[in-house]
Amino acid sequence: MNARFIYEDGKPKGASVVVHDVTEQKQMEKALRKREKELEINNEKLEEINTALRVLLKKRDEDKREVEDKVLLNMKELIIPLLTKLENAGISARQKSYTSVIKSNLNDIISPFVKDLSSLYWELTPKEIQVANLVKEGKTTKEIADFLNSSIRVVEFHRGNLRNKLGLKNKKANLRSFLLTIS
Repeated sequence: MNARFIYEDGKPKGASVVVHDVTEQKQMEKALRKREKELEINNEKLEEINTALRVLLKKRDEDKREVEDKVLLNMKELIIPLLTKLENAGISARQKSYTSVIKSNLNDIISPFVKDLSSLYWELTPKEIQVANLVKEGKTTKEIADFLNSSIRVVEFHRGNLRNKLGLKNKKANLRSFLLTIS
């Protein structure tokens, strides 16, 4: 409220009063304080939820590591030794080749190679990953074709796709050498 007195010849002649209605402003301020309080409560709830989610993610990661450790232990102590015995049990050269590849594949499963290969280059097909694994093992195209019951041209096709997808096309990089650097 503003008040002003009007004087004429030093005597009060009148007054002017300006009144501002602040009711709406006070209601807005009250609503704003209420909303700020609601936001604080929601913020606290979100912080609690984030904390709970962090705890759950940590527990999930611990469980994942535990399962990976169990698989690794079982592979190394139970399966790999049996495959080694099988390889030395007087089996044919072809059967030895199969057990050797199985053993190698199991070692790759417990090593980061296949995981890294498939996560870095997720567009690889399962057959391309299989060919990549055999190339990494030092197998020739003919040996890979025999192992996969495929033709040499099919293996060459997959090798070409691997070179393209791994960024080795038109480069003088050795595919096997490149694959060995991934693991």
